[in-house]
Amino acid sequence: MLSSSSAPVKVLVVDDSILMQKLMTQIIDSAPGFKVIGVAGSAEEGWDAIQELRPDVVTLDLELPGRHGLKLLARVLKQDPLPVLIVSAFGGPGADNTIQALELGAIDFIEKPDGTTHTLEGFMKHLVAALQRASASRRMFAARREDAPVRPAAMREASRAGGRTSLIAIGASTGGVPAVQVVMRDLAHLRIPIVVVQHMPPGYTAKFAARLAAATGLDVREAAEGDRLKPGMAVVAPGGPRHLEIEERRGELVCALREGPLVSGHSPSVDVMFHSVARSLGSHAVGVLLTGMGRDGAEGLLAMRKAGAETLIQSGETCVVNGMPKAAFEIGAVDRVVALDQIGAAVSHLIGERPNLRTA
Repeated sequence: MLSSSSAPVKVLVVDDSILMQKLMTQIIDSAPGFKVIGVAGSAEEGWDAIQELRPDVVTLDLELPGRHGLKLLARVLKQDPLPVLIVSAFGGPGADNTIQALELGAIDFIEKPDGTTHTLEGFMKHLVAALQRASASRRMFAARREDAPVRPAAMREASRAGGRTSLIAIGASTGGVPAVQVVMRDLAHLRIPIVVVQHMPPGYTAKFAARLAAATGLDVREAAEGDRLKPGMAVVAPGGPRHLEIEERRGELVCALREGPLVSGHSPSVDVMFHSVARSLGSHAVGVLLTGMGRDGAEGLLAMRKAGAETLIQSGETCVVNGMPKAAFEIGAVDRVVALDQIGAAVSHLIGERPNLRTA
């Protein structure tokens, strides 16, 4: 959070709707610590405004004239990196563009109000929270501008004896879409079942799973009740009110979806999934906690470590927001701290050290 004495975070709003420009300006200017310094109605105007006004954060509607929102995002992240928050229409065809934007490196996304399930009050709340996440990521983008080298991850030897690995469990939030893709791509050759909880609302997780399948060559799907995990298969927890748990039934790993209250502020929750893996698999699993704001996954990763599993977190230098990994590190839930592009190799090394590999 920003202190009252800090200079306000400068925000540029890029949206072709004058109504949305006015609404977002009103919301942002009323949020402590944020100030709209300009608006733009097209990709060209957006790029010019970025160069002239030097905002700290940009909000971007992908459905700009000529559908050039993605082109502007790619240009910004390549030539003048800074946090870009996608403000998107919910679900439908727009979900593909939103996930593509997250893969390119957009910090986060929120859904535009539609007057029904996505209300103005909810939009105000989520916009301010997303801007806070974007603000927290500014240091990483500043390092990109300066081409600062990423320090090698510190990796310490695990203190527990190895076992057989039956599952890789991954949790992520803000910045996690491209991070999950990198890790899964680098783990695909192992053919070990993978389960992913990435904080996303309904309407996006099935498309996210489809894009992961295309990028990794794995059988990736949105998890359904009773799905049996097999080698070369991965599941993504569906967005919505149900938590994903992994159970062992008659020697098979099975997905269970259960409604329940928010856990660590989320549904689905990484903590719930990690705890279920700890109960069902003990030392026969690897837990990986990636970039994200908050604490979701920390307690669950600790449960996995106590059950004998190997646990890794993404290094702070390579996180978009180093909240969830840092929280896990602070409570002693972590065996290894690894740069994003080294996680696949680190897990492969761990599993290679383990004889008698067993898959579900």
